[in-house]
Amino acid sequence: MANRRRNRKIKMPAGMEFWTADECAECLPISNALSGKLWGFLDEAKNPTPLGGDPGEQPGTVETPEERLDPDNDDKAPHWWDRLEKSEQQELVEAWEKEHPDA
Repeated sequence: MANRRRNRKIKMPAGMEFWTADECAECLPISNALSGKLWGFLDEAKNPTPLGGDPGEQPGTVETPEERLDPDNDDKAPHWWDRLEKSEQQELVEAWEKEHPDA
């Protein structure tokens, strides 16, 4: 039982569910190793979050921020959080809390 508790994953911080792997890698103070792993998740995404832009001038982009919030985009944190080691989750939680102290 003690071993199971030690291996239990850490809960993802509230608000991170809208963040993509690259946003976490670029905007949070994390190690290069974890950043590289997150970029790998982005590379693997089959339904990534569209970039912002004018779809008339840049096909595949979207104009409004709301169009970037689709939870089905598989580059967002809920899709890769459980693939992280507990220590990597802890690193992200600590970085998130450092950058979002009021969250």
